Amino acid sequence: MLKKILVIGSFMTDLVVKADRFVEEGETIIGNSFNQFTGGKGANQAIAAARLGSNVEMIGELGKDSFGKDQIQSLENNNVKHDHVLFTGKAKSGVGNPQVDASGNNRIVVVPGANLKLTPKNLEELSNTIQSADIIVLQLEIPFETVYKAIELGHKYHKQIILNPAPAADLNQDYASMVTYMTPNEHEAQMLTGIDTSTPDGIKKSASELLKQGYQNVIITIGDKGSYFVNKNVEIQISAYKVKAVDSTAAGDAFIGAFAYGLSRGNSIQDSLQYASAVSAIAVTKMGAQPSLPSKKEVDDFLKNN
Repeated sequence: MLKKILVIGSFMTDLVVKADRFVEEGETIIGNSFNQFTGGKGANQAIAAARLGSNVEMIGELGKDSFGKDQIQSLENNNVKHDHVLFTGKAKSGVGNPQVDASGNNRIVVVPGANLKLTPKNLEELSNTIQSADIIVLQLEIPFETVYKAIELGHKYHKQIILNPAPAADLNQDYASMVTYMTPNEHEAQMLTGIDTSTPDGIKKSASELLKQGYQNVIITIGDKGSYFVNKNVEIQISAYKVKAVDSTAAGDAFIGAFAYGLSRGNSIQDSLQYASAVSAIAVTKMGAQPSLPSKKEVDDFLKNN
């Protein structure tokens, strides 16, 4: 039986602008396309895991607006349970504005909105839902104190906790030892440790520093260079699959959702990382966050040919 994944996190409606290059300060350029997609790191990670066949539930907060309705419909369409998604009349649903260049690189401005209304008290009231899960997935698009409460409750109930420290921010290291998997990308790892991660040696030093801070296992994702895993006993380097990138917006979320899926199946760390690498590679070949997240069949077909 698949273990239950509970994602506690954000919803964002992505308003995506694509152009040949990024706009400079004070400049106006002509873009190539505009699209609107349901997104948010929490929702993306939940849907990424669900499309692979995971048993997924989500806790988050939305505004009472059309974007909120669209988010719930997206969860329903992807078999993500949402009985404990909350609604507020005090803020609009979160919005993100990704700008994507011709190479698929992105820059994103986020307005969190209702995401910031999710409180530690909300989680205490939903502690039975947390207790019933096996794997807790967290990001940083909700208030830090709510993330910390989720870590406390997950630790109290002996759950595996995946913390994706995105967007990058300083964190209270008092909670580090409660986190099972710390999963920054190379830029976030550099911010968290102050160590230059532009080289393989820097990646390893940064991961080692995160272990010293108390995190049990560290995974640093490195874009088209793959990922690096380390704990006190094991070190694993996973290469990226070679694909033509169109939009990297959901690459990290695809990786996290797929890694959680692997854990929920009882797969080894190495197999889970390898599978997550494939899912992430597929995601960057399509436009949009959630539209780019592949089904299990897509991943199986991809792996047969790579």
